[in-house]
Amino acid sequence: IQYWNAPANQWQSARPQPDASGRGFWQDKIGTTHHEAGTLFMGAPGASITDTNGKFHGKTNAYVAGPALFPTLGSANPSLTALSLARRTANAIIAATIETAAAGFAPLSLAPADWQMVKQSGSPATMIHHGTVLETSGWYGLYWYTKEQFGNFVLSLEWRISRREENSGVYIRIPAPNVANPLQAADALGHEIQIDQRGFDSTTGTEGHPLKVTGAIYDLQAPSGSAQVQIGEWNRYEIEANGSRIRVTLNGQLVNDYQSPRQQTGYLALQAHDFQSRTQFRNLMIKQLP
Repeated sequence: IQYWNAPANQWQSARPQPDASGRGFWQDKIGTTHHEAGTLFMGAPGASITDTNGKFHGKTNAYVAGPALFPTLGSANPSLTALSLARRTANAIIAATIETAAAGFAPLSLAPADWQMVKQSGSPATMIHHGTVLETSGWYGLYWYTKEQFGNFVLSLEWRISRREENSGVYIRIPAPNVANPLQAADALGHEIQIDQRGFDSTTGTEGHPLKVTGAIYDLQAPSGSAQVQIGEWNRYEIEANGSRIRVTLNGQLVNDYQSPRQQTGYLALQAHDFQSRTQFRNLMIKQLP
């Protein structure tokens, strides 16, 4: 075993001993330490600034990554330790965004093999997987959840938009993606729970169409109240399909209650609408009903 003696600037076989002040052998000379430490040191609440995941005590969404977390620091370059702690902090941030399934709910698989993008001819539509967050990209297509289909259920998910002009939707009870003209079949036989703050009508080029606004069951029934949301904030849809009845709850408020004559079983899908729309989805949970 070799020990580093900082004042002597050399390795030695004998274990160095502290000086009269209790320091000495481990206290570097000026200019030999190039990384700050201790300013935001981690540890127990009341005795530190951050916890062992790098989160400030008492704060819900503020983290630190880097050697400032270290309670103490020697001369050796701490990059690998800092990177390891940064990875732990990143994992803690991701875990904090993953919702624990409520009783009776189960998360939908996010494995790409369980989804299929079906798009218009020539469309570059895709769904980007940012870990547990899905983000639409490109123009028109439907991202089918092909693992299984559902009859009676409650689908809970969160979504957010980055600009007022974004357009997307959540499709339920649609046919399989391998039928003839699957995109048209999804619109004709299934149901789209709309996401569009403008309620844009492409036929007339005007806004405010009640059957095309957020909370509408697209082209079938308008929302019963305002479904305007904050841009950039996460919003929650709970979509209950039970027999012929479809109920849509947005951020805890019932905004649609519809009796549907259409098919009562099918697949789920998320819509990629256009180049300007980069709608994100997360925490997709489902509870099957009898």
